[in-house]
Amino acid sequence: MDRRKALRTIGFGTTAITVTPAVLGMLQSCQTQTSSFNPIHFSKEQFSVVSQLMDLIIPKTDIPGAIELKLPEFLDGYINIILNKPAQEKIVAGLDHFIKGSLEASGKSSAGRLDRADLDAQLAKYLKADQDQQKAWQDENSAYQKAVKEDSTLAQPTSAASYEFADQLRSMTINAFKTNEYIGENVLAYVSIPGEQKGCVDLMEATGGKAWSL
Repeated sequence: MDRRKALRTIGFGTTAITVTPAVLGMLQSCQTQTSSFNPIHFSKEQFSVVSQLMDLIIPKTDIPGAIELKLPEFLDGYINIILNKPAQEKIVAGLDHFIKGSLEASGKSSAGRLDRADLDAQLAKYLKADQDQQKAWQDENSAYQKAVKEDSTLAQPTSAASYEFADQLRSMTINAFKTNEYIGENVLAYVSIPGEQKGCVDLMEATGGKAWSL
């Protein structure tokens, strides 16, 4: 598959990132961040893992990848500012389960020892699973959400939680990518405001098949 063409249309049906003044401010801030970035929501070890995962989802090719675009920095700020506390805690719990599964699969002792190959193998396990397996994990998560209301001490199954986290991270990475200024102006179809209105126009005729920039 031509990755450039895929990224021009990717993201349909994924959870959109809400574009608010706070989000726009973060986008601007992330473009000027230096290498001394200190994460707000994640620990430094967690942020390192998230950064590698996001860069595996959108690696650098002829288009800048997630790390070069500073998408991990943006996501850290987005989670901290936009999401409520239960949603924040759910992401961290899912990441911890994902790391736990990665350590068990690799035989390594700490998240800092996990390399890209270890993390890529876990992403593939969850994101490339067949539909039956994905449905099984979804059902397992649904059953857990119901059961935990009765008993808050119940632990979420690691594989089901890891799948849910990987799926959510993929959606958030794609939408952060589509929201990025460089991608919006240079990869997606972009017209500065004010634009022009054309009704009933074929997408191929209007943009060459590109998704519109947010």
